[in-house]
Amino acid sequence: MKIELYIDGEKKIFTAPFVPMLAKRKFLEIEAAAEKRREEKGDTPPTAQEQLEEDDKILSILTDIIFKKQFTIEQLLEGASKEYIDAKLLEAVWGIKPEDE
Repeated sequence: MKIELYIDGEKKIFTAPFVPMLAKRKFLEIEAAAEKRREEKGDTPPTAQEQLEEDDKILSILTDIIFKKQFTIEQLLEGASKEYIDAKLLEAVWGIKPEDE
């Protein structure tokens, strides 16, 4: 898997030889915890803090599991658009590559 980020104004390309199955597993664990929270709280939306924590856990799939901490969550967020990050998560978790690749 490959990801391109702009870090300190410079385009950097990071690669991982493969996507470990752990990426999908962690995503499903995060989703299961969110489902449990919704069941316990009803339809109450998550607090801002809960949403930030969930977002960080999801983004850590890319930063920690796949790319082995070659960049931080902050660098990921600053170096790519939301659409690009979402596409890379989709590729990592479900194996769906963007059409333009």
